[in-house]
Amino acid sequence: MRNIVSGTTHVHTFNLIFRIWLALAAASTLPLCVPVSWATDVVIPLETGTPNLIGFGIGGYPDYLGSNDTAVGAAPVARIGLGGERFMQVFGTDVQVNLLNHPNWRLGPEILVRLGRKDVDDPVVSQVSEIDAAFDVGLTGGYTWIDSQNPLKRIGISAWGLWDASGVHNGSTFGARVFGMVPVARPVTVAAGAAASWGSKDYMDTYFGVSPEDSLKSGLPVYAAGSGVRDVRGWFLAMFHLSRTWHLGAAVMYSRLLGDASDSPLVSERGSPNQWVYGVGLMYGW
Repeated sequence: MRNIVSGTTHVHTFNLIFRIWLALAAASTLPLCVPVSWATDVVIPLETGTPNLIGFGIGGYPDYLGSNDTAVGAAPVARIGLGGERFMQVFGTDVQVNLLNHPNWRLGPEILVRLGRKDVDDPVVSQVSEIDAAFDVGLTGGYTWIDSQNPLKRIGISAWGLWDASGVHNGSTFGARVFGMVPVARPVTVAAGAAASWGSKDYMDTYFGVSPEDSLKSGLPVYAAGSGVRDVRGWFLAMFHLSRTWHLGAAVMYSRLLGDASDSPLVSERGSPNQWVYGVGLMYGW
């Protein structure tokens, strides 16, 4: 009976948290939304020493992937324990679930909503065909070493693979990431990480290609992007523990587009291969 009750409780908890995430995700589609979906396959770990965390962040981001224009917006963040070592993590429009009840190994599904390219500020890129939001699904997994004396001290390595389930780009992306986290003072924890990602031809050509029709409308040269490494990136996070439950985070990420992504006229002529995302967030843990 105890196992049945416990299992039912976990199901109810998951359903409740998923509804909360849907509400936050819906809120993030307001005009002040941060379309961090292109970047969040490098998800920054949310660790505060509590099994549950929920919050909201605001920051700056490229107007489109490869843009040199900056916009400002907001997005939800959360980390919810699902029993044992299992958890769900939300970062903007990215959701990851760890299904392994193991202190170090992680494996589970990942869902990423890519918010597309619409209403961009650049007058030339705005003439290129818009891209609808895409719904990508896949797997993510890895290993995290955790200090038994201080769980905020950890090092992790992981990889992911995502495939389009919406028919928008009909492609896939793969990547790997590594991070380290350490408390530097009682109220402050810092973390840093790096990642690299690869995109299939269909994915790369959708987001970086210029069709003949787009060329006629925008004046940009025709360009067909092939598969290859999309970018490499690094990030830094400082988390200030205001109390046992309230936490303030500040993060910055630099991404360098490579290969066919950086050679695209959308990037080389109208944007920049140097991409910056930064922001602050207030989080509540329990």
